[in-house]
Amino acid sequence: MATIKIHDRADQVRVEIVGKFAGETVREVETVWKSVLDEAGSRQFAVDISRLSGYDAEGRKLLREMFQHGVTMAAKTPLSLVFLNEISSAPPRRLAVVSEARPAIRPATKPANEVKTLRPAAGAE
Repeated sequence: MATIKIHDRADQVRVEIVGKFAGETVREVETVWKSVLDEAGSRQFAVDISRLSGYDAEGRKLLREMFQHGVTMAAKTPLSLVFLNEISSAPPRRLAVVSEARPAIRPATKPANEVKTLRPAAGAE
């Protein structure tokens, strides 16, 4: 579980995440972020992920949402740059799975010795 440090200043609220971002800390950071968004002032919100060691799906989703909303992300270590790349990249697309289980449809074959008879043309006597 991560530890969060909140640096609340007049012009900026900066949240530093230390450890694995999961569970209750995700909800706590989301609450802080939304409260800053609800303020009448125009304080900047920033997240420092330099000491982040990992995250669960909920943590990744929140970090991605904040990034897409324009939150400043600080990443000072190689691992945090990997996380920043994951957060800022487009999510992988799911590929459609085509089932090969259906049997192939084969045209009906006629015996080679069958003679094809033509019907008379319309209006012919």
